[in-house]
Amino acid sequence: MATAVAARIGPTDHGRSMTLDEFMESETDEGCRYELARGVLEVTEVPNDPHGQVVSNLYRALARFAERCPGVVRRFGGGSEFRIWLPGMATGRNPDLGVVLQGAPKDQRGRRVPALVGEVVSTQSAVRDYEAKPLEYLAFGVLEYWIIDPSKRQVTILYRDGDVWREQVFRDDHALVSLVLPDFATTPAELWIDVEEDDLGEAP
Repeated sequence: MATAVAARIGPTDHGRSMTLDEFMESETDEGCRYELARGVLEVTEVPNDPHGQVVSNLYRALARFAERCPGVVRRFGGGSEFRIWLPGMATGRNPDLGVVLQGAPKDQRGRRVPALVGEVVSTQSAVRDYEAKPLEYLAFGVLEYWIIDPSKRQVTILYRDGDVWREQVFRDDHALVSLVLPDFATTPAELWIDVEEDDLGEAP
């Protein structure tokens, strides 16, 4: 019996209709990021330096927290390290940040579920990050969603309250308040360190 060959998707497939099963089984061309949004493939360029700098600054803050408060975080990462599948919504996302806590349960694929996810906003991703992904991450069971917006110089944190989000916005030197990571210590201003003003908003 012949083995089915996985489909290959690339930049020209942006906007293509797919099922989640098709998306999960597909091979991808390098150099782009791929997400499925309500049955429609979204292909974007790999983020450039400004986006990556913000993510690096965030990871450094998380590493400091994990060292200062051992026993809370199991692991953290982003990009392809965390794949959030929502079969009922025909959606597959790869958040910029995922944080798995100690004792986190495993999903049906045997992967531990992140309690916190975050996205770094750009001009191209603003609608997805502010409008589409909150509903998707809520449906997935995420406890906290961070929307990190360099162009607005602000971090919006959504906290799960049953089946809805509560929202708080942080700016400048006001310490971020995380219910998932008590005593987490960083500010929005620290996330913009070494990010060049002319590049804000340009990263996919």
